[in-house]
Amino acid sequence: MRRYRGPDGEWRLWFEPFEIESLIEDELRRAALFPTAGDSVVDVERFVEVHLGADLDQYAPLEREVLGCTEFRPGTPPRVQLNRDLTGSAMDADSSEPGLQGRWRATLAHEAIHVVLHRDLFEPSVDQIALFDDEAANGGGGAVRRLKRDVRFGREAQDWREVQANRGMAALLMPQPVFVEVAEEEASSVGSEALPSGAGTKAAFVLARRVAWRFMVSRQAASIRLETLGLVRPAGSSALLL
Repeated sequence: MRRYRGPDGEWRLWFEPFEIESLIEDELRRAALFPTAGDSVVDVERFVEVHLGADLDQYAPLEREVLGCTEFRPGTPPRVQLNRDLTGSAMDADSSEPGLQGRWRATLAHEAIHVVLHRDLFEPSVDQIALFDDEAANGGGGAVRRLKRDVRFGREAQDWREVQANRGMAALLMPQPVFVEVAEEEASSVGSEALPSGAGTKAAFVLARRVAWRFMVSRQAASIRLETLGLVRPAGSSALLL
């Protein structure tokens, strides 16, 4: 990780993708929440409230298009908010689609990653302030920073913080070592002849659906993770890398 000035003059953090993966895996281990192939659903609520010590409001009256929001206030725990409509439809309904539950978990995980990766930009300690100039922290002076979230597993995010949070969200919900193990198990369960030859095939669809169910994420999230980790080749390729 390194700090640098962006074109707008604000401090930014640069993480290589492998650094985000490693950092989030370490956080999961410290929280005693690292999943296994047999118990692969990460307790993301406990991660946020117990491990990160954040104030979680699952029923925040956010604007309709805002799924989640994180507030950093100097001297107080970060406040993580989820849209009350999202929580109600995904978690409180008598029956909700797995995709909605996956969206809720992705939103909460996304906010958690902002706390892990970006907290120091808004809540610097005295020692950390010395690393910056006299405009040290982006959120200095007791200002409240409300960061609206663009929660996506794809590559559409524009803001650098959102790109990093999306990568970390995948690593938090689907840690690489366990994800690979589960993907191998599920690929084997459908038989070698059914192994996907590329994204978009029926076999790839089935594999993503099975893996998504194991991690309680959306099928889209599982599909992107399979491609990102090289477990399914992009459309037009001819082999599954297992």
